[in-house]
Amino acid sequence: MSSRGDGADHFVKQTGTDKTFEELKKEGALEDGSRSTAGVKGSKVEVDESLLKDGPNAARNIPKAIKLHTLGNSSIPRGDFARWSRWYQEDGNTQIFRLFKGEVNMRNSRKMAARVEAFSDLKWEKGDWHEWVGTYTIIKPHGAMIFQVKNHKHDWGVALGMDAEGNVKLNHRRGEDATIATKMVGKPFHIRVRDNGHDYEVYLNGELKGKGAFARPTSTTSFRWGMYLGASEAKSDAMILVTGAGIDVKDAKE
Repeated sequence: MSSRGDGADHFVKQTGTDKTFEELKKEGALEDGSRSTAGVKGSKVEVDESLLKDGPNAARNIPKAIKLHTLGNSSIPRGDFARWSRWYQEDGNTQIFRLFKGEVNMRNSRKMAARVEAFSDLKWEKGDWHEWVGTYTIIKPHGAMIFQVKNHKHDWGVALGMDAEGNVKLNHRRGEDATIATKMVGKPFHIRVRDNGHDYEVYLNGELKGKGAFARPTSTTSFRWGMYLGASEAKSDAMILVTGAGIDVKDAKE
C-alpha cells in the first residue's frame, strides 16, 4: 500500500501502514515501565528531495554523533536507529520525525510526554559558544516542542514550539514568548541557534528573532530536535522533517 502524507503531501511518500498505539500495546511491543531495546518498525517514508535541494542546509549530511529519545527508550545509539522506524527515519540528508494519535511515554511512569527527539553527543558548560543549524518542514502539525537547548539538571533554557496550525513560537525560559512564523505547514524554514551555556540567540531564515540568558550553574547543555509533547495529549498523527542539521559546522549560511 502506498499513500501520501496529509499535511503537506507533496513532500513525502509513505509505503505501508502503521499500527495504532493500542495495537502495539496489546501485542506487547511496548510495555509500561520498560526501557525497550527491541524497537518498533513502521511504514517507510520517502522525501522528495527536489523540494528541499535549494535550501542553505540541503547538502549537509546528518550528524553521526547523535542519539534518539523515543517513547520506549531515552538513549538509543545510532547503530540501533533502524529498529525505531515507527518514529524516526532518515532519507538522504533529511531526518523524519513522527508521532501517532494516542501515544504516550512508556519507558517510565511520567504521564503523557510522547516524544521523538535526536540529541547531540556534544555537551558543554558555560563558556564557549556552540551552534545548531537546520531546515524544518512541518508535514503534519501538532502542538509540540520542536527544538530545545537542554541542560541535564536545569531543563531547557530556550525552546522552539509549533502548534496545530503550524505556527512557530520562540519559548524563553525567562522572558516573554513570541510567535516568529505563522502557517508554516509545507513551508521550509531555516533555524540557527547559538548557545554558550548561559546566553543564547535564535535566528529564523537568517534574521535574529530573539536572545536571552538562562543560568545553568551545574551539569551540561546539549541540543535536542524533533517533537516533544510534554503534558499534552497526542490528538492526531504528527510529522516534521529536519534537513541538513549541523552542529558547529563551518559551512552554515543561515
